[in-house]
Amino acid sequence: MHRRRSLFRVLAASTVALSFAFGPLPARAATEVTFWHSFASGEGAKAIATLVERFHAAQPEVRVKAEFAGNYGDLVTKLQAAIPAKRQPHLVMLEITRYGLFAERGALVPLEPFFEREGADFVARIRPFAREAALYKGRSYVIPFNVSTPLLYYNRDLFAAAGLDPNKPPATWDELLAAARKLHRSENGRTSVWGINPPPQWVRWAMTHQAGGGWVVPDTDEVLIDRPESIEAYRTAASWVLEHGVASKDAALDEKVAVQYFLSGQAAIHFDSTGSLGNLVRDAKFSVGVAPLPCKLRCAAPIGGAVIGIMAGHSAAETEAAWRFLAFINRPEQNATVFALTGYLPVLVDTPNMPEAKARLDSDPPWSVAIRQLDVAFVRARPPAMPAIRAKEEQVWQAIVLGK
Repeated sequence: MHRRRSLFRVLAASTVALSFAFGPLPARAATEVTFWHSFASGEGAKAIATLVERFHAAQPEVRVKAEFAGNYGDLVTKLQAAIPAKRQPHLVMLEITRYGLFAERGALVPLEPFFEREGADFVARIRPFAREAALYKGRSYVIPFNVSTPLLYYNRDLFAAAGLDPNKPPATWDELLAAARKLHRSENGRTSVWGINPPPQWVRWAMTHQAGGGWVVPDTDEVLIDRPESIEAYRTAASWVLEHGVASKDAALDEKVAVQYFLSGQAAIHFDSTGSLGNLVRDAKFSVGVAPLPCKLRCAAPIGGAVIGIMAGHSAAETEAAWRFLAFINRPEQNATVFALTGYLPVLVDTPNMPEAKARLDSDPPWSVAIRQLDVAFVRARPPAMPAIRAKEEQVWQAIVLGK
């Protein structure tokens, strides 16, 4: 024991001597991991920055470099080019129907070993709808992050001006069209207010389900999009533009135009993500109404948003560092920040009980609309072909509204 103490003294003295001779010994460099996401700006980007800052403050060993890599579709294209060139990030945000392509090809690291190490509570804290959406063929390659459903947003001021009750938004397709007709304003062939914005892609997906059809069956990959019920949903959506003239063709061709029309007061009714709630309420110059999607034969709302996974092809140390960040953001207090800032759904059981989430729910009732709509939410299919299917659907929709 005496010899061991003497050895420690020698080592300590040597360290001191080296520090005097050469300066302090360098600190061990932190492991840096890159995180590609799809939040260019707004409350989503703020949420990412906040989580990264908190993670850095909590520990010095890992540094996360968060980078905007394009919208959901553009990010997939960028990632497909980066993987063969071995330039893939360590962490990646993937839209919830598109990650199956990368899981199927072995580009995502399976997460079960990390889950087992964290303990049963780690998975148990994830709400069932979010857990289901984050499984591919029964395995975990991602964790849910900014999960959402689409909502109906409307201009309460325009509703009141048109003689409609702002507290009674349309609840069915028929009521939706009737309201859009009353809200529409046109003079001398020039439209000043469109009654409604055309439905974006995932709302068209919702409409096919509501009509009794769908796109693809999640469990069997059976195609439903060409069923008569699904076609009827597309016919209804297109009629707002082509037959009734209450929706803009420009907004049908470009979803960004639809957002601009709504925020500027040029469109009275709008469809958008729960995750857009924070941005829309912040940027609108009018009172924004929020409601569940109107229904047809049944009510239905697709689970959307994105998940985060760890990309394969990195060192064990970098993969471990990436997991540390994933584990950090999969805590109720972090998820509460994402929810309170953006409106994305609480994906963890205890999130609504966090002070930040409770304050938002108590002060802003619209934040609870998306949570109530989970009763009719459905998880969408995510086969490897889904990115290509979604790109093709967009082309077909544009052809429909252009009369081709």
